[in-house]
Amino acid sequence: MTAGYHQIEVPTWRPRASLDTEIHSFFLGGSVRIQRMEELVRAQYIDSNGRSDVVNRFGLETEDAGTIIVNLNICFQNIEKKRAEKKKATIQKEKERLETRKLVMKYSLEVQNQKKV
Repeated sequence: MTAGYHQIEVPTWRPRASLDTEIHSFFLGGSVRIQRMEELVRAQYIDSNGRSDVVNRFGLETEDAGTIIVNLNICFQNIEKKRAEKKKATIQKEKERLETRKLVMKYSLEVQNQKKV
């Protein structure tokens, strides 16, 4: 996990079907669909005796279906640092506002003093 540009190649696969289904898919489109998702993941189940076992994927025939290229731009954000910088900027803004107000008041007093003279 590093910041920056990354390119990842993900190999894909698809289930293999019978010859008739493959010909049908080639000419008419579509593809074989997985009926039970348990066939794909290493899910565990508890049998009738209370023992934990892994779902068997034996017999699921697959073939390569190409590669997907994923382009990632990753950046990390430090929230605490961002909050501290925001607080610092708010304090600086308030100081500038007060300084401006002091200058306006000083100018107003000078103008009033000049009118009295």
